[in-house]
Amino acid sequence: MTKLEITIEGKQVLYHLPIRWDEVSIKQYQDLMVVCENKDLSEVETMVRSISAMTGADVRHLTSAPIKHLKDVYNKLSELTTELPNAELRRVIEIKGVEYGFIPDFNDLTFGEFVDLDTWLQDGYKNLVDVMAILYRPVVKRKGDKYLIEAYDKSEPIDRASIFSDSMSIDSVYGSIVFFCDIGSKLINTTASYLEIHRKKMNSMELIERN
Repeated sequence: MTKLEITIEGKQVLYHLPIRWDEVSIKQYQDLMVVCENKDLSEVETMVRSISAMTGADVRHLTSAPIKHLKDVYNKLSELTTELPNAELRRVIEIKGVEYGFIPDFNDLTFGEFVDLDTWLQDGYKNLVDVMAILYRPVVKRKGDKYLIEAYDKSEPIDRASIFSDSMSIDSVYGSIVFFCDIGSKLINTTASYLEIHRKKMNSMELIERN
């Protein structure tokens, strides 16, 4: 990590900027991507908000830092983003002594999981941590590469998201995001096609009943 010192009310406050993806939490990545997606920000606003997302420094405090210092930090951040995080799919990860498993088979996805994932994904990267809390759940049984995860409980992802926010590295789960985006788009398209076919059948049945 690289240091970022800011003078606040006459005192030097030290922040740290990640220089490797394994130092970036899922929450930091989420906040950074939200900034990158915002096309209404000026170049300076993008710089300040990006640094804020990656260091936790308040945007208001960053305005007290010398512009040259901010540019130096932003250049280091740019060096990090020239490469993508590790794209390998890690199906099981360990956080604070607990193993969390990626949904083993999306063919077994429940309606509740599908609806909640679809809802969180409506806002792009804003709810990435919440999405990961659905995709990764505690492993209850494991034998070799095969494992079972906890059944989906709508109330539990909130608590899990708070654990993942700071303790889950984007480098450890980026591959799952890539995988899910691919399989998720196929799943949504398949479901949409099924619903359209079902709607047409219902319309045909209603027409027959009228006749």
